[in-house]
Amino acid sequence: MSKPLTLFILILTVVLVLRLFIFYSTKSQYKDGESISFNSRVLSEPKTYRSYQSFWLELPNTDRVFVKTEIYPEYYFQDKVYLSGSLHFKLLSDKTRILSMDYPKISFVKTSFPQEAGLAVVKPIRQKIITVFDKALPKDLSGLMLGIVFGIKQNLSKDFLDDLKTAGVMHVIAASGMNVTITAGFIFYLFSSFFKRQLAVFLSILGVLFYAFLAGFEASIIRASIMGIIAFSSQILGKQQYSFYALFLTGFLMLFAAPKYLFDIGFQLSFSATLGILYIPLLFKRWQSVYLDSFLTTISAQIATLPILLANFGTYSLWSIVCNTLVLWTVPFLMILGGIAALASFILLPIASFLLYLCLPLLLFFVEIVSFFAKLKGNIVFQAFPWQFSLAYYLLLASFLLFYLRRND
Repeated sequence: MSKPLTLFILILTVVLVLRLFIFYSTKSQYKDGESISFNSRVLSEPKTYRSYQSFWLELPNTDRVFVKTEIYPEYYFQDKVYLSGSLHFKLLSDKTRILSMDYPKISFVKTSFPQEAGLAVVKPIRQKIITVFDKALPKDLSGLMLGIVFGIKQNLSKDFLDDLKTAGVMHVIAASGMNVTITAGFIFYLFSSFFKRQLAVFLSILGVLFYAFLAGFEASIIRASIMGIIAFSSQILGKQQYSFYALFLTGFLMLFAAPKYLFDIGFQLSFSATLGILYIPLLFKRWQSVYLDSFLTTISAQIATLPILLANFGTYSLWSIVCNTLVLWTVPFLMILGGIAALASFILLPIASFLLYLCLPLLLFFVEIVSFFAKLKGNIVFQAFPWQFSLAYYLLLASFLLFYLRRND
């Protein structure tokens, strides 16, 4: 990296730190016992206990609030809700003070404009795809396929949703930045083995746009799509560092424009997963092949996002890493085949049905693995995942990558 470029990155970093400091030091503060009503999204996978469930939400001032509510109705990650209740400060065992709401009034809310307008266009298309998937696959497998490809959870049974949560793979069916990153990375590595780099990148961009469209223009998907498109477009120039610069600039612009994204799980997942896919596979450059690259794309995203997943997704199973390793390699294949099948639904139904039949072995494998690990004992409930552990994890990972890449430069 040249000195002028290093200086430029340092200046942008300082500017961003100042922007974040001013934003978070001047934002409004809440008082203990203050009544509040607001819209928000569920930021973590709810944890279910015998008589209640709990999860995190974002307040209007971007602070997080810990919500405790009745066990029914059940809520899921990324559900949009309206709350009304009183805020209280709670002191945790580690002396950390958090905001909490106990048993507030909660109702589900519809998406707002412009997302509502976007969904109005997408809804009949999505409904057509759901119908085709339901006809081609058994109900539970169709629900799993729709969940993996488009984040549509309503077709999944409660028992299987509980299994996904217990096994630690609930994030697979949540439309998030990780889905976009895995899709783009998989398409790129797959087609780069058969076509020129520029064409592979172009096909990756088309895949990202198609997925964002069918996922219903979720905010997290849009952010991840922009990030993925810029990062992978920079690879047309043929040098890895350009991808990093593009990703850094994208992250800088997003955080400068909306500092609240710093603690947004969608932003964190898409940024870290994209960075992981760009660099972690370099550790295995000697053994590159189309099959290994596809596998490494999934594993790299998992390694890069592990602390974020641990901190935000409910009950953690001691078998989670093993279960994720066994099933995540199927996700890119299912997403690609499912995406093509969705497109074929409007062109030639037999092709769509055939592609979905090809997914059956992978779906059955996925279900059996998840069901097996969900029955094993060894679940740990994380009341909190210290940020120090996450920081130490990423510092160690970055140090190892820098050491390896410099030694082999």
